[in-house]
Amino acid sequence: MPTEDPIGRLPKEDAAGGGAVATAFPDATQAGLAMLQAGGNAVDAAVAASWALAVCEPSSSGLGGSAVVLFRSADGKTVVLDGHSRAPVAVSKKTVSRSQQTKGYRACTIPSMVATIDVLQARHGLLDPGRVMEPAIHLAENGYPVTKLQHRQQRWSQSDLLDQPEARRLFLRNGEPLEEGDVLRQPELAATLRRLARAGADDFYRGRIAREIAEDMAANGGLLTREDLADFRPPAEGEPQSIRYRDCPVLSSGPPSGGMQVLLALSVLEQMPPDRFPGRSDDWYEALAEVTWAVFRDRQARAARKGGKTASADIGRHAREILESMRGPPGTPAPRPAREQPGETTHLCAADAQGNIVALTQSLQSLFGAKVANGKLGFLYNNYLCTLPRRQHPYRIRGGGVPRSNAAPTLVLTGEPSRRPLLVLGAAGSRRITSAIVQVISSVVDRGLTVRQAVDLPRIHATLSGTAHLERPAATDSLLGRLESRFHSVRIRSARSFYMGSVQAIQWNEDASVTGAADPRRDGTAGLLHAREAGPPHPATPGGQET
Repeated sequence: MPTEDPIGRLPKEDAAGGGAVATAFPDATQAGLAMLQAGGNAVDAAVAASWALAVCEPSSSGLGGSAVVLFRSADGKTVVLDGHSRAPVAVSKKTVSRSQQTKGYRACTIPSMVATIDVLQARHGLLDPGRVMEPAIHLAENGYPVTKLQHRQQRWSQSDLLDQPEARRLFLRNGEPLEEGDVLRQPELAATLRRLARAGADDFYRGRIAREIAEDMAANGGLLTREDLADFRPPAEGEPQSIRYRDCPVLSSGPPSGGMQVLLALSVLEQMPPDRFPGRSDDWYEALAEVTWAVFRDRQARAARKGGKTASADIGRHAREILESMRGPPGTPAPRPAREQPGETTHLCAADAQGNIVALTQSLQSLFGAKVANGKLGFLYNNYLCTLPRRQHPYRIRGGGVPRSNAAPTLVLTGEPSRRPLLVLGAAGSRRITSAIVQVISSVVDRGLTVRQAVDLPRIHATLSGTAHLERPAATDSLLGRLESRFHSVRIRSARSFYMGSVQAIQWNEDASVTGAADPRRDGTAGLLHAREAGPPHPATPGGQET
């Protein structure tokens, strides 16, 4: 029986002072705004949107995945919640074959998304957790119209989803992808969310839900056990890594996530001669591609030596070394070039009138994760084991191994003397996360574009193996010639290509109002709230505390 819609209507203002939410799906954006209207803060908005995305973007994220969060409180303190998952204890090269790392029950790491957003909500939210979950429960029970993009994603993964009865039943209709406009209802997921709202996140790791996950794994040859779930510890808050770019502090998440690559790329760009960067349009695109390619190669080599960690104070020196390595002839492909993943991640941003800011990236790793679902609980499992190398490596496949990711929730502040928020953003798209975030930041800081212009601008990306990808509107003859002389190959992508990732962002204007931007390459929307529409701050509840 349909329930009352707790989401409400999406405000349409271009700039406002009551808060903003930007996500990769309209219903998730509305869910976040509903929390601001109810007197919640940016954390309540972000967590509501996160739960909603777990319903509305099942190909990209969900309860079986992970999350990484950057949070800045109204008093100016910024922390990172590193919600990367861990491999089950029984994982090894002997127990998991190469093919099993990518697809099936043995590809799954311990899901961490539920624990991560629960910690965020409990420490910094204002509303009751059950209230924050209402929009997601409504969407799971009553359904939402499938988009054209989601139809395409189901078509891309149809053969894999057909291989597992529960994934086929949950996400296909009579074995075929849902058509655009068809309503996808997920009653099993709605029941799971209701139980979490009632029993709390601990049930996912030590209660009935944990038992049902472990039973499903045991029945299907998986390695994730009830002991793995019970031993999982929620992420602790840590400090972000940071640099200054054009005197603007930039803060992002450190390893094993991808924030370091964003900071290194920006630091290299800042040290380039001004006639090369930002320069003219062709100069700008060429430099972006060269620098991100160099940073990817550096990460590949550095991670194999010491896990890829560089202290914030050493980023500038490290960037100079990368810049020096770029001065010779075109590089060569990495000796073990990793295949570019499709990048089925999602990102959201939320901000409130009090100054709280959240950037949250969550993922199943690949499109539809491991392509297997828990039919009783209604969600897909991740396939993060595919990121763990089988050779000797700090991130090698083993019990307790930590997958690397490209997630990079990022915050940019203005220069002296104000040091106020300027831009918060993140992206989906595997390694395109790095190139997309760097391009948007440079577009705003170096070229003076608005965040919406920056997100919509044609993109460039260089793969680890040395192919430059460029969206067609930017593909001038002169730029193509320059890229062909520097890279091993060049590929022209369509305008607003899905391949180029998906950025969600919020920008602060001079008058302290905010503007949201959602990437037109996917299904995102950004919503704003006037101060008069935001509810009065809600008093702390047992599920949250005031910051």
